[in-house]
Amino acid sequence: MIEGLVPVMVTPMREDGSIDSDGIHSLVEFLIAKRSGGLWVLGSAGEDLNIGFEEKVAVARETVAAAKGRIPLLIGTGLASIRDNLAFFDRVADVKIDGLHIIPLDVKMSDARLVHLILTLADRAPHPLWLYHNPKRGKAISDVVIKAVRDHANVAGIKVGGYNLVEMMRALALQDDGFQVIGAGGAQMYAMLVLGAKAHTTSEGSCLPELFTDLHDTFVSGDWSTARAKQYAIMAFSQGLPRTDNGEYAAEEKYVLHLRGICDEFVNPLYRLLTDDEKARLRSALDALPIALDEPIPRVAS
Repeated sequence: MIEGLVPVMVTPMREDGSIDSDGIHSLVEFLIAKRSGGLWVLGSAGEDLNIGFEEKVAVARETVAAAKGRIPLLIGTGLASIRDNLAFFDRVADVKIDGLHIIPLDVKMSDARLVHLILTLADRAPHPLWLYHNPKRGKAISDVVIKAVRDHANVAGIKVGGYNLVEMMRALALQDDGFQVIGAGGAQMYAMLVLGAKAHTTSEGSCLPELFTDLHDTFVSGDWSTARAKQYAIMAFSQGLPRTDNGEYAAEEKYVLHLRGICDEFVNPLYRLLTDDEKARLRSALDALPIALDEPIPRVAS
């Protein structure tokens, strides 16, 4: 099983919104150095819905080249149709990926059609298939659906997002040696570890991995009260951040990475950058962090 922090990796971009290959290499080096347990690539915070098919392929292949097999990679498609997903699978079939993740985007489909989608893709996926349950963005993947697909030899696990504790517990109850359930959300890492998750995803872990690896290490050590206090501190920090009207917090997270010398702050053309006032507020929040951050790491060319 994958263990520890699995950052939802942002997608470094240039000012025109094109993919920044050097930024991808720098970010992967940074997250490996910070003891990440794996990388969740081309997820929501990776701006997956707002970059094109060829750009997704480029991000996937560049991330694989940067990682060099040193860390588990779970790479998403962000695509709706079976044909598009299969086309993406074909384009990344020859590279070393530990899993491909999909999010069902048609919220009106029935559970029976969702099972059909998952099993069809699992039959054809060149790498283990992971599911992404996030009812804020796509069709909810219920425990009934999980039971129907988890025994497929090529279905490896599910990431459980959202804020419904009952849904999360029902999913985690189905975890076994052949099917892993990982959590999601910066405010929910402690709760998911308590419920039995071994790994947890968060986009804030992409720019501030120390906060979450420290929480995870403290929990695993058995000091649960201190781990809980660290979770509360993370929640207080997150609540104090300025938030844009973008669909995701990529601009905030990329600005932190920019301050840390990892990649530029630019986002896809649909999103906007932080204002000067928002940047000042974010810097003030960083100054009050409960853990010291390292000096900026020099950027690494691809």
